[in-house]
Amino acid sequence: MLLDIDYNPIQGEVAGAGLYETFPAPPPLNRWVQSFWQLDVPHGQFLYHSVPDNCVDWIINLRNFNDNFLIPPFLSSNLFQLNGPVSFYGIRFRVLGHKGLIHTPLGEWGALDSVLAVDLLPADLVYHVFESMEKARSFSERCTAITAVLLARIKLPDVDPRLARYIRYCCKNLGTNLDLSDRQCVEFGVSSRQLRRLAKEHLGMMPKDFARVCRFQHVLKALYTPQPHNAWLEHYYDQPHFIREFKRLSGLTPSQFVKMSVLYNPKPEG
Repeated sequence: MLLDIDYNPIQGEVAGAGLYETFPAPPPLNRWVQSFWQLDVPHGQFLYHSVPDNCVDWIINLRNFNDNFLIPPFLSSNLFQLNGPVSFYGIRFRVLGHKGLIHTPLGEWGALDSVLAVDLLPADLVYHVFESMEKARSFSERCTAITAVLLARIKLPDVDPRLARYIRYCCKNLGTNLDLSDRQCVEFGVSSRQLRRLAKEHLGMMPKDFARVCRFQHVLKALYTPQPHNAWLEHYYDQPHFIREFKRLSGLTPSQFVKMSVLYNPKPEG
């Protein structure tokens, strides 16, 4: 892996057979890309409830070449309004994996809700990806075709070793009392001020916010396991703190989130 970390964030579950598919990126592309996904929206008006995961997603409307954009990391739930029928295909990069294709620092565009892919990626690559998708007859064929396209263009990025040490530390230390004092940051080879600058530039957020999302994702995955009880114990002060923090990031309580479909028809007014 690019950073040699075990970090594979998830989104919520979609009710309905075949509406949401995922496919792990095969080696060696999995050094940069975590997974491919496809969301098929039925006829009607829908909302998709997305939660923070620290990743950059390249999202492509399979019916409209111009609807082709990049979503930077975010810190609270996003509701995407979708009018079906429509199909979206996504490439979910690993942490810093997007740097293999995108040279503009995340800090320069990460404050935006989305950016057109052609504004950050070579136009010929964007077109080649879309062309390969159109020719594929199934989701699995699409993933195979896109893997070949990306491997021909993606490069190993220069990753600041100080930032890499911090990210590894985050993934191993998920407790609320994460120490980011100057004393701790010396182990990364930076001051706390330098770490804030590096994180903002390359991760698109402050160091403690990145850590919050890592912790949230760890517990979110645990909630979907067969025995999710007290998944918060090792990572939050107490259960009320866990629920408050989960709600800040997801917009819902843990019990509400795991019971819902993240793709749903909004209730009619009145």
